[in-house]
Amino acid sequence: MILPLVLLPQSNSAFVQLPYIQLGHRTTGRNNELAVAWHAPDDQSRYQLEYRQKGAWKSAGSLESRRVALPQVSAFRVISGDLIGLDSGAPVEYRVSRDGTIVFNSTTTAPKNDRQEYTFAVFGDCGRGTSEQAQISYQTYKKQPDFVVMTGDIVYDSGRISEYAEKYFPYYNASAALRSVGSPLLRHTLTVGAPGNHDILDRNFSQKPDLLAYFLYWIQPLNGPLTTDGDPLTPTLAGPAEAQAAFRAAAGAAYPRGANYSFDYGNAHWTVLDANRYVNWSDPKLRTWLAEDLRRAQNKTWRFIALHQPPFHTSPTHQAEKQIRAIADIIEKGKVDVVFGGHVHNFQRTYPISVGTKDVSNVANRELNDWPVDTKFDGKKNTRPAGVIYIVDGAGGAPMYDTNLNANPSKWLPFIQNYIADFGFSHVRISGRKFTLEQIDMDGKTVDSITITK
Repeated sequence: MILPLVLLPQSNSAFVQLPYIQLGHRTTGRNNELAVAWHAPDDQSRYQLEYRQKGAWKSAGSLESRRVALPQVSAFRVISGDLIGLDSGAPVEYRVSRDGTIVFNSTTTAPKNDRQEYTFAVFGDCGRGTSEQAQISYQTYKKQPDFVVMTGDIVYDSGRISEYAEKYFPYYNASAALRSVGSPLLRHTLTVGAPGNHDILDRNFSQKPDLLAYFLYWIQPLNGPLTTDGDPLTPTLAGPAEAQAAFRAAAGAAYPRGANYSFDYGNAHWTVLDANRYVNWSDPKLRTWLAEDLRRAQNKTWRFIALHQPPFHTSPTHQAEKQIRAIADIIEKGKVDVVFGGHVHNFQRTYPISVGTKDVSNVANRELNDWPVDTKFDGKKNTRPAGVIYIVDGAGGAPMYDTNLNANPSKWLPFIQNYIADFGFSHVRISGRKFTLEQIDMDGKTVDSITITK
């Protein structure tokens, strides 16, 4: 018998989980907006979201409220509203009222435009409930990035509602910034999530009734390819029909479409991909969608991809998972600058990699590690790469992989330029046509850096 899951509210009984900043669905294509989401008790309370940058408070208008009522899970609501028409890069105050009483207030920053300098942080494989996770949260918060990209495996082990409650929100939406606790990152900072295997791979509700919280909690654009269960992009749900129906009702349009999407921030275009092994990225429909997404982004100075399973890394762990190499030709043709991944629990940075004469439709051919690389690029004196740089950002809190490869380049595959099996995150500054990446460790020290210029 599976016992009901108990979701404990925060100290403020108006919330099951306190507010956090999201991209929003952005179906209108506007980029000067954000969303605020929170989780509320399943009652008849009336909530209001207001915001201001200067002058009087404005109402966010009607809010989206989705009831999460899964079998054997205490019911609650995911509520979200949009902050629109923001002045780019300016501070934003926002507050939430319940039945006319203000119950929460905080601040964030409006998205920057394509003429403004901005920063972002990247890490993945993080929600493990470790002290290292708390320290990475703390150090990231200290950097005050404009947004954070999480490269999958956001919560372990199965992306459950209960795991978010235990291993995610307490670390990233804490009441104070402390190395031993984490930080209030989520309430102040836009956070973007890419799905990993520990987030969305398990889809059988028989033993875990609170799976797939990724599709319930992340309020992100719904502009990815239309998909249905069992097609080349989405496994079929399993378990009791009642549980499946309840999950679909709670997720709404986010399932399954929300696993792939794109958005613009500043002078960059981001494409977020589901890189799990069940995805057939050789499928013409998916390849066409990705190629078209990148084609439309050619007016942007920078193009980035975020995903979980990296196509190029040197760790023996997960070395067999090279499935994303099937779209290396599209990535290169689409003039992507950097691909950020996770999955492998360490930090790795490749030389700029090209497809060359490889036929990536041939599985055996793309499995080989003889890809052309630009060994002249050093990110210091030579800052113009000839090829795509692939970063592994899997050092966000889960135990490290393959520490024996540290400072041992003779054991690295030929396309790897640096390898650090230690906890940390990437901090990137974009200033016009200049990209600067620093890898920051748990003590806030820079352990790797490169510059890319155009």
